[in-house]
Amino acid sequence: MPSAGLTIRDVKPAITTFSAPFNRFAPFGYRKFVAVGNRATAIRLHDNRILLLNPILLEQAVRDKLNELGGVDLVACDLGHHMYVKDYINAWPEAKTIGVPGLDSKRKDVEWDYIYEDWRTSPEDQFDFAQDIETVLFEGFITYCVAWYHKPTMTLIQSDLTMNLPCTEQYDPSSSHQGPFSREFAKRAHPRSIWAKRLVYHIATVDYILMRRDAKKVAEWQIERIIPCHGDVLDTGGNEAWAMVYDWFLTGEPTPSLMKRLMSPVMRVARRVFLI
Repeated sequence: MPSAGLTIRDVKPAITTFSAPFNRFAPFGYRKFVAVGNRATAIRLHDNRILLLNPILLEQAVRDKLNELGGVDLVACDLGHHMYVKDYINAWPEAKTIGVPGLDSKRKDVEWDYIYEDWRTSPEDQFDFAQDIETVLFEGFITYCVAWYHKPTMTLIQSDLTMNLPCTEQYDPSSSHQGPFSREFAKRAHPRSIWAKRLVYHIATVDYILMRRDAKKVAEWQIERIIPCHGDVLDTGGNEAWAMVYDWFLTGEPTPSLMKRLMSPVMRVARRVFLI
């Protein structure tokens, strides 16, 4: 039986999501601070291999469903969603691993088959899934998030590039009912909120020019749905949602403002914290 809150759903025949409760931004070791939920996504590639993005806790129900799909052939994660990757490699030792800059030093217990270097490198050709997936590494994002675009279903899958709270699939009642901090965060962490723009622009951006470049690449895709790690799946209006969150990058000046230039060294230090 799945644990309380775990939802396994076939969003499309080629896409299965694993959604579970998860709390974040925990100060001083207090774990139940802000309910944001979490989600892993399994994609069936053209040759029936399974690519798993952003692994969550590998409980028995998750393992059973993945085995039903045929097992795990590739696992990918970023600096914010690598906690459980080792469990998946132990369960499927033949699976190839895909990580972002810094994970090879942060997670030395994992043998990484591929680490992104910069915008000129990507794993699509190396692992023969270019006809299924196109990726963009967000070099300017604090945790080196990757945008994964599943071409056949016009689906954008990503971890922290945008949220869609409150979580109604990951919590019952929704994350808005999980305490005052969760309620207030849920009011702001969704594409329609100016606070979502501010969160990405002011808190998550290490390099404005790189963020602008990569946000524009994603905006060129034909996105029907967005699958985030945190919050509900957006089943329609993907391009519009992306444009709302990344408006200041898509329509802003090609060079950063004075404030962004002053903040850049601070954000580089913050990124180093993730690499410890």
